[in-house]
Amino acid sequence: MLSNFLNSIKKLRTHKTPTVEFPKELMMTLSFIESGCLATSLNNMTVFVFKGSHNEIESINKTSQIFFGLECIKRPEFPSVRMYFDLRDKSNKPYLFDYFFNIESNEDMKLLGNIREQDYLDVLFFDSRIVYSKRIEMTKKDKEKIKEVLDQARA
Repeated sequence: MLSNFLNSIKKLRTHKTPTVEFPKELMMTLSFIESGCLATSLNNMTVFVFKGSHNEIESINKTSQIFFGLECIKRPEFPSVRMYFDLRDKSNKPYLFDYFFNIESNEDMKLLGNIREQDYLDVLFFDSRIVYSKRIEMTKKDKEKIKEVLDQARA
């Protein structure tokens, strides 16, 4: 079963970059990847960390739109929910990130479930530290789509 949706985020805000201390385990994971996206829990909320080089992060900070979507992927080798992000700068250049929530992991399913309850998503841009952050407002429709994909994943 495959469910797919794409949302244009109309209310995208850059807010004061938080002073956050990541857990050591997350810092170790970030040190092993050159570029990518991780989901983690901070203050009982799911946040996304986009990691890239300093130049990539500087370019991404000029984002004027963020699109995101979910799809349920029921494959025996890795049943998952893919959450993907398409960030666009003013020239419409895409920056693509995705994260796979493992359906068989209670921790991953909790992270995904938290998103449905949140009023916004925080996205943290990280090179060797958190450089920028953006907050995306979650609409009722967004939350309904997330519930739909969660229900498919649990079926």
